[in-house]
Amino acid sequence: MSASTRTLSVVATAIANDLRLAPKVARQLGFTGLQLPLVFGSVDLTQLSGTGLRDVRQLLATHEQQLVAISADLGPKGFGPGADVDRLLKRLADAMQVARGLTAGLLTVDLGPLPQPERAAKPAPKVEPGMAGLILLPTASELAAIEKREAPPATTDSAFFSQVDAALVELGRMADRTGVTLALRCDLSSYAALERALKAASCPWFGIDLDPVALLRDEWEPDEVFSRLGELIRHVRVRDAVGGSGGRTRPAIVGQGDTSWPELLARLEASGYHGAMTIDPTELPDRTRAAVVAFELFDKLPG
Repeated sequence: MSASTRTLSVVATAIANDLRLAPKVARQLGFTGLQLPLVFGSVDLTQLSGTGLRDVRQLLATHEQQLVAISADLGPKGFGPGADVDRLLKRLADAMQVARGLTAGLLTVDLGPLPQPERAAKPAPKVEPGMAGLILLPTASELAAIEKREAPPATTDSAFFSQVDAALVELGRMADRTGVTLALRCDLSSYAALERALKAASCPWFGIDLDPVALLRDEWEPDEVFSRLGELIRHVRVRDAVGGSGGRTRPAIVGQGDTSWPELLARLEASGYHGAMTIDPTELPDRTRAAVVAFELFDKLPG
């Protein structure tokens, strides 16, 4: 994934407040693609007619912008207890129609909270005879791992599992009918919870929306995330953060946080991922400047 072949896109709302301006600004900044939210200012993409969708496609083409993905967010309850699952599924069905109508082919979805599976026991380290009596000090990487977030407690509510799994199975059927790939993430849950949900749904149209900030705070090390989920990456969200104790993070400009981007790109290459990477500076105060800094960094990085 070299700088010349890498598709760098940007979240449209980070660079403009108007859908009509975003493609022009993106091109001026050097981007080749955009990620559009379902609702952009006063425009709800699900309410556009066929003519309206055609106008959006023409607008993107005029400024040579690829529509990388449509983004949707299920909110703080997700498919969990208290959520109106039927309403959420209808909203996602409409979102998939928008993605197909705009020839995006990809819908990124934040699933909200997911039920947490039991934590798998890790094997005890092997003690060699020569190690007897030695004081073993933790390495720097082991100390960093201690500071990462501990696994959240396992979910004991069986209804939570059942409701989420049933919703995802139905969502998979909808994706199969529309032919739209879904890149899923869960900002409020762990990668272990996301892996469990994907296995339960068993849908070939589902993959993951990889978030480097989530890697910083997750109990799984990046190598474990990539070994378990690397082949399922369908989109990469480019953002950064400074890690703190207990899995807490503070948003940072890409390249000024704790993410090692050369290592991440190498892992993506090894996983066979050659799709779009979307810069998402929406948590930062000066979004446009942050997007430009991230673009310049990636333009210099080797594959």
